[in-house]
Order: sequence, then C-alpha cells, then structure tokens
Amino acid sequence: MNPTPSQIPAPTAAPPMRPETPIGAGPVPRRRKRSMLVLGVLVTLVGVLGTSMLVRSAGDRADVLAVARDVPAGQEITAEDLTTAALPDDPALQPVKASEKSSVIGRRATAPLHPGELLTDAQVHGGKTLPTGQELVAVEVQRGAAPVDALAAGDKVKIVSTPDKDEPASNSKSQTAPDEIAARIVKVGAPNASGAVVVQVSVASTDGSLLAARAATGRVAIVLASKG
Repeated sequence: MNPTPSQIPAPTAAPPMRPETPIGAGPVPRRRKRSMLVLGVLVTLVGVLGTSMLVRSAGDRADVLAVARDVPAGQEITAEDLTTAALPDDPALQPVKASEKSSVIGRRATAPLHPGELLTDAQVHGGKTLPTGQELVAVEVQRGAAPVDALAAGDKVKIVSTPDKDEPASNSKSQTAPDEIAARIVKVGAPNASGAVVVQVSVASTDGSLLAARAATGRVAIVLASKG
C-alpha cells in the first residue's frame, strides 16, 4: 500500500553553513604584540643614536696648516706657501695647528714641500736660532755619497759638487778641484727606500742659495773633516 502525501515526512532544512576559519588566523597573542613594540622602539633608538654620533664626529674638526705651493728644501716659508684645512680631530695625525701659522712663517723647510700636504713640525726647522750670518740648507745625498753613520750634529763638513754621470772623465792631470762649500751638520735624517739621506747643514749666508741650487741637482757629496 502506497503512503498518502500527508504521510510523507516534510524535508528538514539543512543547518546553516559556518564560515571556514583559516588555520592560524586567530588573534595575535598579547605577548607577541608587546615584543614587536619593544623591538620597534629599540630600532628607532639605535637609528637616533647613530645619527647623533655621526653629526658629533663631523663637528669635531680642527683647523690645521697645509702646503699651498711647492717649497724647495732649505727655503724660507712665507704666508703664501701655506693654506688652512679642516680635518677630524684624530690623535694619530699631528699637523701644525692653524693658530701656529705666525710661528712657522720665516722658518725653513727641512725637506721639499708639495701642494696638498699637511705641514708637520718635522718639515720645518725647529731647532735653536742660527747664528747671525748663517743659513740652514737641506741637502739630499744619494747612497754612498756621505759617511752617514759617522755624521753628528756639530760636525764640520765640506759639501762637494760631483760630476754628472754622463759627463766624460777628464784627464787626471788637467782636472781641477771640485767646488766645495764649508758647512756644519745640524741634523741627519733617516735613509729612504733608495738609501738617500737628507742632511740639514748650516752655511754662511753668502753660500746658502748656491748650495740649495747645487743640492737640487742631486749631484753633491759630503766630506767629513777631521774631528781631532
């Protein structure tokens, strides 16, 4: 026997679908939020401190003396030979301060000065004032052209002009005595990579310019007089 329509149960409505919740999309724990906030604050502080240190280091600068133009060794330094440069205050650097410019003018260069170099005390004669009528000249002698190990401040020497290496040898009988200038040792420098040595000597004012010109050619030798 077939059931009547009134006996067929009515279909029940399906329960409403719950929206799917992505895995891991729950609320961020409060502890994680606090950690991220602290990290952000620390990063900001580091950036601020770094910028402050850079600005401060850039501000710690000192005015020092630099060379403005070429100055031969032994020549008197003038105001036009110097300029001023601003450098970071570094203990490893020891240039002459700009405030000491007046004390440098009138002193003589102990070695050739070139534009752009920082001026140091070692590049200017800082010893006692030379006697009246004397001038200080820096003479660079090549390896073997001076008894460097035997030279000392106060020694009397002779600065001798040497012939050009390309100049033909003269007959020993007709060869004249080489030109020489009497001098006194003031300071002996250290040999450079090629063995050349800069020797500071004092000479009579009448011989200062002549000796500087001869020294510029590099063809000079130093003869030590007897100390006895």
